[in-house]
Amino acid sequence: MRMVTKIACRTLGAAGMTLACVDSAKVAKQFSEIGSDHSQEHYLEKAYYKTRTLDKVSPADNALREKAFEIHSKNPIPSFLGKIKGGFQGFMYGMSNYLPVIACSALAILGKNIVAKAGVVGLGCIAVYKVLRNGLGVGKNNPMT
Repeated sequence: MRMVTKIACRTLGAAGMTLACVDSAKVAKQFSEIGSDHSQEHYLEKAYYKTRTLDKVSPADNALREKAFEIHSKNPIPSFLGKIKGGFQGFMYGMSNYLPVIACSALAILGKNIVAKAGVVGLGCIAVYKVLRNGLGVGKNNPMT
């Protein structure tokens, strides 16, 4: 019986940790897209200002500015760096939302005997809370009333 309890604790701990990581990865993907767009917009704004301000009127200078802005607008590096930054921020944001789940999962995986069981009980309490609060809406105020 002791071995079955140990396996169950480790399995539930791994399931909780997997849930936290998968959800955080999905949040990271969303933040990555937003970060990429924001970084590219900021970079193009600077490039536009630098290449569009006129010091003097000259067709040769105008052609040079047009070519410089075209080169700047096709640069993939700011978008790539923004995607990395946004992805990291999103993953950390997602993991911070799951700190209680991660803590209880770590207890269930790494703990022995009563500590592992306490981690599983904590995961169970978190699961019940999430089902009641987010699934059934218990304790939420209705904005329509």
